[in-house]
Amino acid sequence: MREPSPATTCQRRAASLALVLVFTMTGGVFADELPVEGLPDPLSLEQALRLLDISHPTLEAAAAVVDDARAALAQAKSNSGVDAYLELIPRTSEPALALDEGRIDDSRARLVINKPLYDFGYTKGRKDTARLTLDSRQLAFLDVRQQRYIEIMQRYFDVLLADMRYAVDNEAMVVRFLDFDKARERHALGILSDVKLLELESMYQDGLITRTKTQQRQSSTRAALAQVLNQPDSLPSQLVRPELPDNERETPEYEDILRLALEHNPNLRQLRREVAAAEAALAAERASKRPVISAELEAAEYERRLASRDELRASLNIHIPIYQRGAAGARIAAAMAQMRKQRAGLTQAEYQMRQVVIDLVQEIETLRVERRAARVRSDYRDLALQEARGRYELEMATTLGGVTIHLTEAQWLADRVEFQLALAWARLDALTGRLLESSHNTLQGEP
Repeated sequence: MREPSPATTCQRRAASLALVLVFTMTGGVFADELPVEGLPDPLSLEQALRLLDISHPTLEAAAAVVDDARAALAQAKSNSGVDAYLELIPRTSEPALALDEGRIDDSRARLVINKPLYDFGYTKGRKDTARLTLDSRQLAFLDVRQQRYIEIMQRYFDVLLADMRYAVDNEAMVVRFLDFDKARERHALGILSDVKLLELESMYQDGLITRTKTQQRQSSTRAALAQVLNQPDSLPSQLVRPELPDNERETPEYEDILRLALEHNPNLRQLRREVAAAEAALAAERASKRPVISAELEAAEYERRLASRDELRASLNIHIPIYQRGAAGARIAAAMAQMRKQRAGLTQAEYQMRQVVIDLVQEIETLRVERRAARVRSDYRDLALQEARGRYELEMATTLGGVTIHLTEAQWLADRVEFQLALAWARLDALTGRLLESSHNTLQGEP
């Protein structure tokens, strides 16, 4: 068998590498997928974040808790309202003493209206407890929305990084295949040993396995993104790499962020409402031992008229608890224990917030340094590729392919740092409760 000329072999391999690179850059791994009806194609990060409040199990569960607290508030308010009922009693009786009348129609109808007037703070305590609990649940709902916002960002970035990682691993696999292909020709001519041929084939197979795993991650990250967007049957095909202008912000001072977080963090605000609700519940339980004053109006109609029966009646009722078998004391003790538990939880959360803020500020500063290094690395790999193109014309398939891999990996590393920085800024904004206020003006898509 005649060995092909070096120029011909290199040209063929360069052409093969170019075709694979074009295939990779155009997202060929998903070329057979149809555009998704449920999601825009291509999908931008801004479009994905607009789906934040669509029906999703996480949001539905949090909203149900808010509805339950709202119903409890309505119930507490109703305790001080007017209670009215109509009582109809069809009745017949036969007196024990023999009378000429025989059976007597003793039917009656009563309309009763009752209105609590004053209970020395018990109703107010129950209302305050329910209102503060509702405020707490609404703040918890805000925190759930913020966490969903961050999760959508995370899943979106995972897809972009999976696509870029596929490009890196696919290029590496192609270069190994070309090395193995060249080795097979040399082995057929008897100028390469069996051991060396198997070594190169083994390297190619390892690269193929790596690329296959990366390709599978492309699918799994898309499935995770579709699920967080509540579109589990609509895997997004193409994603737009977002511009992230907020990443250019200066690193904030720890004291400034801590002050904002302690004051505005939704979780801490929620815990403060829970403490206040526990205090109101304790006040209500203490008031339950006090008298209750209520007014009652009654209008009645009787078939059988007696001197002791009134057609109209108005009364002022005073209910004074005397002995409750220790039940009131037990409820007060339980409410006091709950209040102490809530206060301790709030203090613990404030301690943890200090550590979370300092860790996050330091993470942002570290990522800013890593971003500068990643940009330098990417610029270096880009210049190295240009130099390789001009210097190694005949060895393009191997030398140029290796340099291209380094450039693609450098770009992947740079984007990974950029996305990590964006997520860190989002978490910092969430700590201060301003993530959803500022997010709509900080994301731009790059077609």
